[in-house]
Amino acid sequence: MMAVGIAVVCAMKAAAMDYVVAQNGDDGNDGSAARPFRTVQRAADIAVAGDTVTIREGIYREWVKPANAGREGAPIVYQAEKGAQVVITGADPVTGWTKRPDGLWSVRVRYDTFGGLNPFTDFINGDWFSKSGRERFRTRLIQDGKPLELLPRDFILGHGGAANRALVNIAGITSGGCTIPGDAAAEKSPNVKPGHPTKWGMELGWIYDNSTIVYKGFDFTTQESRELSIHFSSALFRSQIDLCDAADPSNALASIRPPVTGDWRKYSTVKVTLPERAAKVKDLLLRFRDADSAGRPMDLFGLVKTGSAVMIPGMVYGTIVAAFEKDPTVSVPELIVRPACFYPAVEHRDYITLRGIVFKDAGPNWAPPTSEQTAIVGTNWSRGWIIEDCEVYGTECSGITLGKYGDEFDNIGSTAQNYHNTIMRCVSNGLDRVGHHLVRRCRITDCGQAGICGSLGAVFSAIEDCEISYCHWKKPFGGAEMGGIKIHAAVDFTIARCRIHHCGSVAGIWFDWMGQGARVVGNTLWANNWDLFFEVDHGPILVEGNDLLSKESLHACSQSMAFVGNRIRGTYHYHNDKRCTPIFRPHSVTLDSLDKVECGNGAMIFINNILAADPRWDKEAHPSRYEDNWMVPVTCWTVDDATGKCTITPPEEAQRPTFKPVNAARLGKALLHDQEYPEVSVQEFFKNE
Repeated sequence: MMAVGIAVVCAMKAAAMDYVVAQNGDDGNDGSAARPFRTVQRAADIAVAGDTVTIREGIYREWVKPANAGREGAPIVYQAEKGAQVVITGADPVTGWTKRPDGLWSVRVRYDTFGGLNPFTDFINGDWFSKSGRERFRTRLIQDGKPLELLPRDFILGHGGAANRALVNIAGITSGGCTIPGDAAAEKSPNVKPGHPTKWGMELGWIYDNSTIVYKGFDFTTQESRELSIHFSSALFRSQIDLCDAADPSNALASIRPPVTGDWRKYSTVKVTLPERAAKVKDLLLRFRDADSAGRPMDLFGLVKTGSAVMIPGMVYGTIVAAFEKDPTVSVPELIVRPACFYPAVEHRDYITLRGIVFKDAGPNWAPPTSEQTAIVGTNWSRGWIIEDCEVYGTECSGITLGKYGDEFDNIGSTAQNYHNTIMRCVSNGLDRVGHHLVRRCRITDCGQAGICGSLGAVFSAIEDCEISYCHWKKPFGGAEMGGIKIHAAVDFTIARCRIHHCGSVAGIWFDWMGQGARVVGNTLWANNWDLFFEVDHGPILVEGNDLLSKESLHACSQSMAFVGNRIRGTYHYHNDKRCTPIFRPHSVTLDSLDKVECGNGAMIFINNILAADPRWDKEAHPSRYEDNWMVPVTCWTVDDATGKCTITPPEEAQRPTFKPVNAARLGKALLHDQEYPEVSVQEFFKNE
């Protein structure tokens, strides 16, 4: 009897389970349809291979970290209930706003309420990231779906009192047509330090409340000399500057309140005229006071304009001062407080399916190829994920990542050698057991870095029937990892039937290093910085049946690329590249060579395309082939910016060539490693042209 009982229990555990999550559920329930869980995470803690988690209508404010992996043929499925609008978000509502006398709104938020991201102190950073002059937030403050501009705050040391407020930098003082730099002061308070070089000379920087500066030997005997111009920057807090005779510092000759400039590197000038009683040679003392130290609300003096906010960190609380378009007590804003919406905390959570869910508003960090790649949704070095019929949007960094795990070598430097070392570690860490993902019928938009990216962990994967738009479109910062789709090691990788548009630098599709056996088929790309960028790839890469409609269609420093049956409206930019990048054995992730062969440029094939510009380049390193292409001037092309619909009206005298069948045998093999091109699927070329 005992053996029979054990067998029955094991059989019950082996049966696939259907768990339900609902807004009115309870995590103490059993997860059945009648007694659902309250959080997706509760289901994710117990679901195993073959189980299904169905989520009912509602907004779930969580970072879901799946605890278990599925198996091939028995994935763990997380799906929206049929017909339900299911949203998983990394943002929380912010309530408790009070209106200040200056019309701005403020609130204090405790740090211990956050879900893994401190929006006041966690900033974007990583290899190949450029913050463009100031720190950049990972968070967003959102009202009615629209993010506010978050103003600079790397200069803020605290908000608890005037002593913690850096008030102003003095770049220089002009008197009587002569200018002295800020650091020419003979005497200064101990906390005043040299700042940045400016056109007036080296400044004195980050001056605090009750600091003093003394400049020797001013001759104020003429009216002109008593008309002073003070050149300064003031990032956030408004100051009062008293100008005194150093021999009588208690009696100010004049006082000024310079406006806030908004950034330590943004300068302005304020003018002041000293009274006639100052008409002598004297030492000039400047005393600095916090203009708000008398208990008045912080005077941001026009810095915070409608649609912007200042994030002010503290010890336990953070303070937000914002200028909303609408009353925040009615249209309640949300603040991103989680780094992800669905991302495993550990590697190898394989065979997971996400279906029909909206994932939005998370604060992952920058995702370079040399570090862990996090996003709103990410696989974290796993295998066999399917992400289908989902919507992903609302992040300063990436929407979906299919890439690298994290280790102690993350972000140690933006060098090719560090990436070579990363490749070797990833190969040793099981590159052959990751990848094979499928992203299909998804909409990915409003991502500051990339819509989808993957370093190495995206091998043998596919992106199909997706729309990817407005990624790095506003370009608030720089770097080298931005665009619609950015893949390192696009090994047997496919992008098919996608619509990719309005993606800023660098490209709509960017294959960077080790693009080999990749296929780009049936996509429409328009209004991008570049449509395609192939960087140091040895190929073969097949580009077939696409509409490439941006002003610049192709940027390449690679070899063995075949363009078949495309409509290409834009121009081309080529260059030879001396970098040596790894080569895999065909259709594998087994390294055939490392750092031995330059990528160069050339060995390209253009067959059966309609082209607006000539793709030939006379400086290519390897000879290319151009067969049966039809040149139609760009003036004959029209592209709808909203839809990407393209119409070509060839000149009446234009002679259309005969488009002959194309197959892999006609294309031949890549210049190196003897690998054939993928088989061509497009044969009915341009029926409507």
